[in-house]
Amino acid sequence: MNIPPTDSAVKFGDRFGFKLLLLVVLATAAVFVWTSRHYQQQAQQQDTWLDEQGRLHVLGITLGTSDLRQAELALQSRSEVALYLYPVEHPKAGMKLEAYFPAIADHTQIILLLDASPDMLKQMGARASTPQQFESQVARLALASADAQSAMQLPVNELTMIPSVSLTQANLNARFGIPASITHPTPTSTVLGFPALGLVAELNEGEAPQLHFSNPEKTKH
Repeated sequence: MNIPPTDSAVKFGDRFGFKLLLLVVLATAAVFVWTSRHYQQQAQQQDTWLDEQGRLHVLGITLGTSDLRQAELALQSRSEVALYLYPVEHPKAGMKLEAYFPAIADHTQIILLLDASPDMLKQMGARASTPQQFESQVARLALASADAQSAMQLPVNELTMIPSVSLTQANLNARFGIPASITHPTPTSTVLGFPALGLVAELNEGEAPQLHFSNPEKTKH
């Protein structure tokens, strides 16, 4: 024999169902809010923008302000720091202290130019290992342990990004706007300048693109 539910039982069931529904809605809302905030924070870290002081923010790094340790935290990756000797005919010509990130999360390569005075570079060079020379005539010197630790506190002056995917001029226009200058150093290469953003983009047929970021006042045109 089926006994119909009492009014109290029906009301209890309704209240329980309502509370369960409310709990699900609140939980869903909490997850949505967290996800939205997380996405916004990630998007902001990945964005490229200038602050009121004219400092460029890229990949969560503030050029001229963030040190190498902070850059590693922003990129969630460890770097390889070394001195590089570039020949006089090279665009970089001279001794530079650079931090290389072989591959961050999306397999993009990052190179950071650290702010080191000529005297500091000379002293680091005197304590560095024997130079390793590449076919490009660029030489690499491994830092002494103490100097590698000191480099972690040096500010990042410039950032070079080598994306893991191919880029076209249309891609760059969509992301950064119309370039102020377009040059063709060789028949197979294109250099686009975005001086307001401190960006110089190099596109070479058969090679990975390179995006060079620096604070606008330091960008060479």
